[in-house]
Amino acid sequence: MPVDENDGVQNIWEQPAQPPPPLFLGEKERDLVKQVNDELIERIIGQQVLYYPISEKHTDFHPIYGEAVEKNFLAPIRVYALVMWEGSNTTTSNFGIDRLSSIEIHFHKRRLTEDQDLFVREGDFVLYGDVYYEIVTLGQPRELFGQPDFKVEIVAKCIRAREGLFKQDSDRVQDPRKKLASPPAFTKLVPADPLPSDPTLCIPKLSAAVSGSADFNDVVTLANNAANYHGCMFYLSATGSTIITPFFQAQKWYFNENGVWFPSPFAGE
Repeated sequence: MPVDENDGVQNIWEQPAQPPPPLFLGEKERDLVKQVNDELIERIIGQQVLYYPISEKHTDFHPIYGEAVEKNFLAPIRVYALVMWEGSNTTTSNFGIDRLSSIEIHFHKRRLTEDQDLFVREGDFVLYGDVYYEIVTLGQPRELFGQPDFKVEIVAKCIRAREGLFKQDSDRVQDPRKKLASPPAFTKLVPADPLPSDPTLCIPKLSAAVSGSADFNDVVTLANNAANYHGCMFYLSATGSTIITPFFQAQKWYFNENGVWFPSPFAGE
């Protein structure tokens, strides 16, 4: 029988320094929540946006103020999320009438960071419907099971981008609901290496290292006419001093889905 410390015997029923881990709210339960949310958001609700992350590598920021006159963006990424339309507000000033609309996007955090390697930041742009919006504020208001190390969502407050603030060639981004024409043939159908006697698959291999070369012109054609190459893919072996948007990375596979070029997600190839 335990004896009180006042009697000179150590109490064996001391409270532990930290509480035990939860029995029913562990990693398996968190994975189940992620799986259910993924299916609900993508297969049932189905709202989606095109996300344009700023390229810090290819944007010329001011060395002191950290600002840039023109921003360069990476290839857009399709993201499924919950989008809430907040309406539009009209204000009148000395310069006339100004109408500004806004949306609130609820991103599934684990889906973005773990599966798509995407991190939401202020200053990035999204395309919702036919309108571009700029992300102005971010928040993570909900914890998962009350655990401070695990957040459920990222909430982004977005306002409509003014005309001219975000420049994007309309030919490169197409509404996925529109039917695209059959893609024309590549000007270079085979890679430079000799083909096997019985090839079963032949994917173009292009190099943009030399400006003005045949390969360089082919890459420019693919970039400027992305809407015509739905379902196509090629391998970019090298880049040069002239960067062709959105083909920033060399030694990379690129594929076209709904008129938008995407780099392969592999870190090393």
